[in-house]
Amino acid sequence: MNALTPFPPVSRIKVARTVAALAAAGKFPLRISCLGEARYLVGDLEDCAYSAPRAVVLSQCDTLVDAIAYIENVARYETIKADDSAVSFVPRLFIIADGEQNHVLAGEPYEHGIRWCDPVASDGEACLVIQQASKLRGEAMRETEAGRSRVARELRFRASVLEGRLVHADWRQQVWSELLHAA
Repeated sequence: MNALTPFPPVSRIKVARTVAALAAAGKFPLRISCLGEARYLVGDLEDCAYSAPRAVVLSQCDTLVDAIAYIENVARYETIKADDSAVSFVPRLFIIADGEQNHVLAGEPYEHGIRWCDPVASDGEACLVIQQASKLRGEAMRETEAGRSRVARELRFRASVLEGRLVHADWRQQVWSELLHAA
């Protein structure tokens, strides 16, 4: 797990109230998905292999703690199947979203574990992250036009990782609390 920037302690009562409010608002269950690259073969020839970005829905969990534990377990021990025709799947970014499809948390696979994306602390920081991600996506478009699809794909994944920091305002406090307690 990566080091987080210092964040003021949050009382358990406040977190419990936040969780209760989120549950009452229909934010659960949480959906877990993974962005990555599926690898395919054309016919039986391995040298004709290609890869393509894919999003795979993995599971649903009733709590953020369960979702974090699920992702950490998958990153450590399991192989993800993209679809029936894929030979393999390389996970690049795990994403947790709530019942309203609001972004809750994201993390990159890292050395048989997860490096969680630091959630933005404010709306202002979210705007900066959006600008940085948009810039990377613009660079990716220029690389695609220049015929450098591999570089473009990497830039798009980097933008997705940046966007992984865009935790919805309803979730920021709880996400910070859970990550601080897990560290």
